[in-house]
Amino acid sequence: MRAQLIFNPASGRASTAARLRGIERVLTEKGFSLEMFTAVQPGEARHCAGSAKDELFQMVICAGGDGTIHEVINGIAGSDLILGMLPMGTANVLAWEMGIPLDPLRACEVLTSGKVKTIDLGLTSVGSYFSCMAGVGLDAQVVREVDPTAKNFLGMIAYPIAALGTVLHYGLPELTVDIDGKKPSLTGYSLVVCNSRHYGGRFTLCPDAAIDDGWLDVCILKKRYASAIIRSGVSVLLNNRRAIEGVTFHRGRSVNVSSAHRVLVQSDGDIIGTTPIGFSIIPGALKVMVPA
Repeated sequence: MRAQLIFNPASGRASTAARLRGIERVLTEKGFSLEMFTAVQPGEARHCAGSAKDELFQMVICAGGDGTIHEVINGIAGSDLILGMLPMGTANVLAWEMGIPLDPLRACEVLTSGKVKTIDLGLTSVGSYFSCMAGVGLDAQVVREVDPTAKNFLGMIAYPIAALGTVLHYGLPELTVDIDGKKPSLTGYSLVVCNSRHYGGRFTLCPDAAIDDGWLDVCILKKRYASAIIRSGVSVLLNNRRAIEGVTFHRGRSVNVSSAHRVLVQSDGDIIGTTPIGFSIIPGALKVMVPA
């Protein structure tokens, strides 16, 4: 197997970077021919992954977090290249979804003895793909507000802390949501478009979502006052969907969101722009190495 390994030394905690030599040794012993690339600046991982399509690689292995995986996916989507994941980030949402061990050395076993699974990807109207979810409004604002230092030090706890401050201080403009062109339009104050069950790591927002079913699951926040949002957030953290207050769930293949004022949009944890924005599902757009 000829593979490109893209490593982001800034992903997760510093201790994970020290495992790179061990990872290289294990994969080489298992017959991998590796070319190593370090991606530090934004866009480098996407550029490296995109170049693999023209250099006869069979797999692109991403040793990093959600942001690095997001870039790699946008470099290889729609190609025959296989995505391999060695989780080294804070949340590792796609790894959770695919059942990949979060220890990078254990994840090497998936690369050497796993199977290839074809999954869907979401596509935004600005041209970026997402594997797990995209959000408009509240969660995108939280992504912007999370301090990178706090994220590296506190891990996933940094997100609820940032969310609490965001709920208390960030106004929620009304959104107009069109799903598959059906009328009348829906309204809400924040929404998450899910291609997978997991949200923010091990938490489940849309338990009926499947990453290979050709559908997007849409969660719309219908209430804008802080107490309801906080209760809903706690329900998500407890994986108790039935207790989520003021939220409706929908399913479609295309979603368009507009608002009177520009609202932030995130895709797999990266800010990609503002409303208006559209989302669609691209079936079978990515091959991923998963446990056998």
